[in-house]
Amino acid sequence: MDKIAKKIINLPKRLLVEEPLNLYSGLRGMFHGSSKIAGLPPGSAVYTGTRKDTPFNIDLFTYNEKHLEERTNLSLEEAINMPKDGNFHWLNIEGLHHVDNIRSICEALGIHPLTMEDILSVGQRPQIDDTENYLFIALKMLQFDEEKNKTINEQVSFVLTDNLLITFQERKGDTFEAVRNRLRAGKGRIRKEGLDYLLYALVDTVVDHYFIVLEKFGDILEEIEERIMFSGQKKDFDLLYTLKRELIHIRRSVWPLREVISKLERDEIKLIRKQTRFYIRDVYDHTIQAIDSVETYRDFISSLGDLYQSVISNKLNQVMKTLTIFSVIFIPMTFIAGVYGINFENVPEFGWEYGYAYFWSLITGIAILTLAVFKFKKWI
Repeated sequence: MDKIAKKIINLPKRLLVEEPLNLYSGLRGMFHGSSKIAGLPPGSAVYTGTRKDTPFNIDLFTYNEKHLEERTNLSLEEAINMPKDGNFHWLNIEGLHHVDNIRSICEALGIHPLTMEDILSVGQRPQIDDTENYLFIALKMLQFDEEKNKTINEQVSFVLTDNLLITFQERKGDTFEAVRNRLRAGKGRIRKEGLDYLLYALVDTVVDHYFIVLEKFGDILEEIEERIMFSGQKKDFDLLYTLKRELIHIRRSVWPLREVISKLERDEIKLIRKQTRFYIRDVYDHTIQAIDSVETYRDFISSLGDLYQSVISNKLNQVMKTLTIFSVIFIPMTFIAGVYGINFENVPEFGWEYGYAYFWSLITGIAILTLAVFKFKKWI
């Protein structure tokens, strides 16, 4: 245990300090978020996340089969006073740390305080709650930052009512742009179907991005495997530890989602139509595939760790083998040199005319004979 603790403590500062979001964001949200709400009454409006730099923003998509209206930067009053005109409305809210605005929207739209607490508690596991007036879903949205080469984790919450779908996000930037483009294009069935189909499309794109993130993991692991085979440097082992931590965090996001999608498909939820459940079943299959991929990469990381240890052990064995060969060659030579280095006067070889040549021939012959034996035994 002491060796493991020292190894963790001695990890590069870059892995422990400069990239805290992709290493420990889930754990930080879980523990520090819990400390914020500990002792408060149920339904308290407390944001448990760490992102405080996102401006509060509300976007609205109002659409039907033939019409689409897209509005950005809605005021709080406009969002609260949504018209019930028979159209479908998608309200996207960014900036959960603006707690007063979130509370005002939840109170105006009839969202229960306990649901509001779940929306603001971003460190919890994915969940689903079917109430009398709305359907609430919370899940983790994963994205891969190409510039910083790290995983970004964010909780996104969905509240579905008869004529309104609300999404709550911590920050600007999400995985929903493809769905927005489908709404703008008006192709397919997304504008013909109801809001439950839009909910399915949004959840589906979140799950699809799990595969994008996992593919990045696969590419990185293949590069590490190749480097380990050729060099086996310690920085690759440290990187494996970092990836293992991230994969554990992704696993916490993906595994509970299976239960959420299963309930969404199988339970008799009045806001989810029967024809939509058929598409949700496909999302469930994708979730299972994502879980399998996570487990596969976990095993891959473990095998790469074993491979690294094997490569290092093999290198050490090669070094020991080389040193052993030199030792076996030079030990008899050292012995002979020691014998002829004594200070006795009556040593016959000292009086030989070719005694010096005899000495070198002897030790050279022993070295050649030793190498020949090693070669014959196929030890070198």
